[in-house]
Amino acid sequence: MRSRFWRAAMIVYAVIGFIDGAQHFLAPPAGTHSSMAGNLAVSFCAGLFWPIDVVARPLLMSPGAAR
Repeated sequence: MRSRFWRAAMIVYAVIGFIDGAQHFLAPPAGTHSSMAGNLAVSFCAGLFWPIDVVARPLLMSPGAAR
């Protein structure tokens, strides 16, 4: 039972990571240099560390962040 839970959790993590990485690869943020190698590296890191991306993006884009 426990191994099924962790397997399902890792599959969900991988699927969300793949979606986040693909989103970064297909639509790089505006104003960034979009070379293929750089874009691939950023996409891989975004897919691997997507929970940090989900938390950091709203914090960095908040109006009080530029102090």
